[in-house]
Amino acid sequence: MNKIIFILLSLAFAAYGYQTSVAVLPSDGTVLNNDELEALTDKMRLAALKVLPANAFVLLKQDVVIRRLGGAENYIKECSESTCIVNLGKKAQVDYVAQASVGKLGNKIRLKVELYNVSTEGLIGMLSDEESENILGLLSIVEKRVPAEVFSKIPGASVGSKAAPFVPVAGGISGLEKTEDYEFGGGKRYLVNLNTEPSGALLSFNGIPASGCPKTPCKIELGEGNVRVIVALEQYETTDTTVSIKQNNQNIAITLKPNFGILEIKPAYSDGIGKDKQWNLSINDKSYSMGEVRLSPKKYAVKLNHECYENISFDVGINKGKREVFDMARNISLKKGGLALSAEKNGEPASEPVFVNGKRVGDTPFSDAVPLCSKIEIGSSMEMVNVDLKYNDKVRYVHKLGETYSYYTPQRSEVEKPSNTSFWVGLGLDILGAAVIYAGYLKDRDMMEARDKYDVSGMSSSYYNNTWEGAESNRNSRNVLYAIGGVLLASGVWVHIWF
Repeated sequence: MNKIIFILLSLAFAAYGYQTSVAVLPSDGTVLNNDELEALTDKMRLAALKVLPANAFVLLKQDVVIRRLGGAENYIKECSESTCIVNLGKKAQVDYVAQASVGKLGNKIRLKVELYNVSTEGLIGMLSDEESENILGLLSIVEKRVPAEVFSKIPGASVGSKAAPFVPVAGGISGLEKTEDYEFGGGKRYLVNLNTEPSGALLSFNGIPASGCPKTPCKIELGEGNVRVIVALEQYETTDTTVSIKQNNQNIAITLKPNFGILEIKPAYSDGIGKDKQWNLSINDKSYSMGEVRLSPKKYAVKLNHECYENISFDVGINKGKREVFDMARNISLKKGGLALSAEKNGEPASEPVFVNGKRVGDTPFSDAVPLCSKIEIGSSMEMVNVDLKYNDKVRYVHKLGETYSYYTPQRSEVEKPSNTSFWVGLGLDILGAAVIYAGYLKDRDMMEARDKYDVSGMSSSYYNNTWEGAESNRNSRNVLYAIGGVLLASGVWVHIWF
């Protein structure tokens, strides 16, 4: 009889005395000192206690965690050799494991918190990309957000409230009922189609990720009844909901709430200057494309730079569901360089009109600040001035009129036309090439006339051979002349194009 009572007490303890174990690993990061890391770990533990009832959960003490990992030195070795805290959770022999890690971005400290189900190795809670100026800001973030956004993802947690007080169990055995016969089959299961808007969200079912349905859209078999579904997607609020599974091919659609704001920056130019070159955008020292950028709610440092414009820097605060528009047109300023421009015509100094981006700005000798990416022209024929301006520096340049000029076609912008010498060289090659090709044509014509003149049937063999050799010689000469003429003609065309 005593043996039966002992067995029943053991079963009762197993049924009612088991508590889910949770470990908070020491915080990791080289940007904080040991005291600051310890304070961050303590704040993580307090955040867990807020939502994990003491009668259902046990939060391991730090010395117990370190001891199970083989001591402080072994823990440091494990942390340096492994990037996955799940392995540390397995060594600590717990059901769930969490850790806070810190890094640095610019002058700010970045916080990341991860919570894993050790048995499934699934990530069930995370807080990332949170930044602060100092450790006090990080502690405030952990206190306000980690309980609800991380530890509440553990099944059985008290969402939105403090941990339930421990209620002692009355001694003795009571309420013992006869166990009914077991029914085989395990309940009905249904095929469920699960989708989210937007798609690509990570999923877990009753706290456990499913390998066959890791993210939306997907299909999965679920048991009949209520199922807790947690949906997580970067830049969207994590959705924790319960769905009722009651029929086959059931469709479940979940709309995620955005957790981002939009920064809109459209490129602008002054009179089209530098439009063929690209604006570069960086936000918190990370490159982005111009246009609309989705950002998590917080403050950002924005930088814009362009070869032709002064650098632009500003700070922007992004709020969830809000759009911030930066008006570039009102904030751009052209980079400038000094230009001292003189003109010579026929070896003599000349006074000629000067044009910058199509507008007359004065006459030579000209001295003033000019935008770096400007089109500078001179004279009544508006010859292109090929001068390289320097940012915040002065350049002296003498333009000799008549040596070069520019022209415009719809297919290409300003192009330098060859000097007079180059033009005549190219023209001479063209004429010489055409003459050589014509000489080849004459050779070919003579050969054709000789063939028509002579009657092959009446020739002796020796005379025929001489005639044949003469025709072959003419044919070879013609081919050589064609080749030489073609090369000369192509050379002339090349001089016209490139010089």
